[in-house]
Amino acid sequence: MTIDFSDRLEAGVKHFFNEEQILKCAFHAPQLLNRGLLKELTRLKNEKYQNEIKELAFLGRLSLEMEAKRWITTPKELKFADSKKAWHMYLKLRSIFSFSTHAEIETNLIQFLSELSLTPWKGANLLKEKCLLLIPERGLTEKGLESFELKVYRAWRAIIRSFRKNLEELKSGFQDAKYLVLMNPINMDRFDKQALRKALVKFPWLRPIRRIMTKFYYQFQLSPAKRSPLKFLLALVTENCHSWLKSAVDTLIRYEEQIFRFQVLIEKNPALKHVKAIKVVDESTMRKINKLYQTQFGMRTVETLEMRLKHYLECPFIIVPSVLEELKS
Repeated sequence: MTIDFSDRLEAGVKHFFNEEQILKCAFHAPQLLNRGLLKELTRLKNEKYQNEIKELAFLGRLSLEMEAKRWITTPKELKFADSKKAWHMYLKLRSIFSFSTHAEIETNLIQFLSELSLTPWKGANLLKEKCLLLIPERGLTEKGLESFELKVYRAWRAIIRSFRKNLEELKSGFQDAKYLVLMNPINMDRFDKQALRKALVKFPWLRPIRRIMTKFYYQFQLSPAKRSPLKFLLALVTENCHSWLKSAVDTLIRYEEQIFRFQVLIEKNPALKHVKAIKVVDESTMRKINKLYQTQFGMRTVETLEMRLKHYLECPFIIVPSVLEELKS
């Protein structure tokens, strides 16, 4: 009897089959892991890209508010190093433009720009280049100071906007990459493999996940003697990873023997090698069952339940004792 990872389904099956007769579906096993990893990869996407995009957008809005109302405030605690450095640069510019005369402002600004290349901020050289182009050849004047100040702030915002755009492009490309990382290598064509190689160059931190997934898929092709225990999946689990991934890995390790029991059966019975029923659950039958469940077809007694199921499914079925109890009550 091949089943998925439903505890209720297993409880019903165990009324009619012993432990050695129960197999866990080799289709649902990767599906379970993929669902957990998709949740985890979405979490990582937010951690690496989405949250920083929001933080950079927040700094842009905050700077505009400060310039409109002419006040300085401290934003909520910033989480990303580049955001902190960018905001530090902005506050430094604000402090320079707080000097009383245009001559003092120009002197301090030029000194700040000369030292800017030494700062660890990745936008330092670009800010220096933009600001030097903005300074008039004859120097700053009292009349043009206000306009010049706004242009410098706009140059700073243009830089953090470019950072945000780069992150958005990475986030967009990541949507395709995460599905490639989870694909079964046996089912990949040449185009998929090329796309995967490019994705791993773009997102090198996905390489360990891909190596583990490849190893996992190949366990289903190996003989029991050559197969590795599924404890290697624990490398996917971290302290902060999504709960779905933790649960999936725990479930797969716990039911490992049932998942790979089809390999033992095939070794003992070579004729079963090409029997798909051992490897997958009939999804069309599951769709029929779901339809029956939704419409119920007047199944108010055990007799009508059995009659309609036999007629509609055209396959053997088990009515779990708990269902019988519910019907009788």
